[in-house]
Amino acid sequence: IQGVRQISVFPFWGVPGLAFHFCLIWWVGLVIFAHSLLVQAYAKEKGLRRRQFLYLLVGSGIGYIGGATNYPLWYGIEILPYGTIGFTVYISIVAYTLLRFHWLEFSVYVEKGLSYFAILLFVSQPVYPMLLFAQKSLLGAINVRFSVVQLVLHLLTVVGVYQMKVGTKGAVARTILKGRELRTQALSRFSSKVANIHNIQDLGQAILETVGKSAGASKAAIFVLQVEGNRYRAVSSFGFAHDHPVIQNGWAISDNLPQLLLFTQSRVSIEELKGLDSNEDEKRIAFILGEAGLEVFYPIFGNNQLLGFLALGQISGEAIRMMGGKTFWNTIIQESALALENAILREEIHRSQNLLCQVDRLRSLEAMANGLTQELHSPLVSIKAFVQVAELRRHDGEFMDRLHRIVGEDLAKIEALTKEMREYVKPLSGSLNAKIHVHDIIDSCLLFVASNPSYHKIMIEKMFSYEVPMVSVDRQGLMQVIFNGLLFLFKDPSRLSGTLRIQTQAEREGMGQNWLQVAVWWKAQETSLNSELISIEKWGFDGSFFDEHDTSVAQGLILASQIMQRHSGRFQLLTNGRDILGFQIQLPLSLPYNNEYSLTPIRIPSIPLKQEKVTPEAGHLFS
Repeated sequence: IQGVRQISVFPFWGVPGLAFHFCLIWWVGLVIFAHSLLVQAYAKEKGLRRRQFLYLLVGSGIGYIGGATNYPLWYGIEILPYGTIGFTVYISIVAYTLLRFHWLEFSVYVEKGLSYFAILLFVSQPVYPMLLFAQKSLLGAINVRFSVVQLVLHLLTVVGVYQMKVGTKGAVARTILKGRELRTQALSRFSSKVANIHNIQDLGQAILETVGKSAGASKAAIFVLQVEGNRYRAVSSFGFAHDHPVIQNGWAISDNLPQLLLFTQSRVSIEELKGLDSNEDEKRIAFILGEAGLEVFYPIFGNNQLLGFLALGQISGEAIRMMGGKTFWNTIIQESALALENAILREEIHRSQNLLCQVDRLRSLEAMANGLTQELHSPLVSIKAFVQVAELRRHDGEFMDRLHRIVGEDLAKIEALTKEMREYVKPLSGSLNAKIHVHDIIDSCLLFVASNPSYHKIMIEKMFSYEVPMVSVDRQGLMQVIFNGLLFLFKDPSRLSGTLRIQTQAEREGMGQNWLQVAVWWKAQETSLNSELISIEKWGFDGSFFDEHDTSVAQGLILASQIMQRHSGRFQLLTNGRDILGFQIQLPLSLPYNNEYSLTPIRIPSIPLKQEKVTPEAGHLFS
């Protein structure tokens, strides 16, 4: 700046020097570059983040455009800088964005700033006038410089004391009240540890290490109800021999100890059972427990049922006192019981789901066996007849060739059906995480459809995409989902002479997620415009539609939806508001960008069904 001059209403306005022009160019370039970054971020982001960048872009644009009205006067253009008022709008919008969306931890700084301001206001305002009054009383006058120094020192003292409060509190907790601090940390570590363990055996061992050994118990064990044997078996223990009767046999539900715990629903000890007011049964229980070396029992309840109990031997009172007393001990016991209850209930839910899965598999096997018996009947009759005639016409070469061909085809069908049944009934663990192709699963399900004479009038249109990759999924689970859906669609007798369309494709949805999609629906003239996809829950299973159908098939749809949920997929129904026209299955492929799975064209598997018709050019109702 070379100097100042009068321009417009300003008596002193700067005169730009040589470096001013280069500095202005550099500053304009910097502002443009910063705003281009904001524009790129706004175009790239979506949803809430996009709106955040929009606020910053609008506020910054208003502020800098308003500030740019200061520069015309530097070059003699008499345009007053009225746009400077936009700077206040810029501050308001940016401050709102920082506070509203918690950017740059700005809310933390505001909170601390307001806290300091409140302390300075409420402490300094009543105290500082008293200091001034004391200064006048002692010195006879108020010295301004001394008062300013006194004010600064007073404010620094207030801020320092506020900062020392938090540190002093922690120091006192770590030194004078060290035991309480250690107990809090131990309880927090124990809660985190048991919360991350889901296996009952591992959880029980972790609890015994904390509860049993820390309390100085000579023996300890955790007994959990085994529904199959109606007994409480030990899942974790220490201090017992492996062949100890208590560990080997456990306790039956009808034994005295479980019945006593179920009756009292609270802690039971040998001392209480040996009391003067105890009856003969309680004293007999105390004698049996004393022989086993156990003294204290803590029950574990869930849904008003005794799920298990924690058994401890002789406990050291000094060890419990060192741990933090009875309050800390009771808290540890409650945390242990809660963790065990959750683990037991999780296993019970898993067991119930497996039972439902097995029941549905048996129902699917029933349908497969029905198709197999229908398929076996005709070949066996023809084979039997040909074998009887073969003795008379064994020298007829043409007849023997025809016999060989027909018998070979029939045996191939029987072999294919029995192979699929063996694949379906083999243990689940053998098919988990194995790479399979969904086209093979569909053809396996259609094989049983073709073997059932009730479905011979159904026409099948298959539209299989060449881009569908092999996926790692439970083969039996996916087969069960498709088979349950087909059984549901075939329950409507009026459609058994129609055309069923099956389409597969790999598509990409929002956020870049790749999905494997299988769509199955009845092809009809009226199923085009007024149909929609809904979930199992939205349809409702108490409507009139299910009054006309087998309720077990409806339960099969529910199970199919649950199986897809376990695979992070979706099972949806296609409906026109009155009837269910089909279903759609979606599985996430989670394909990486380096094409870990092969996306090259593959041979579409096919099955020799005379009622099958492949029409790749047909339309897709689910798109």
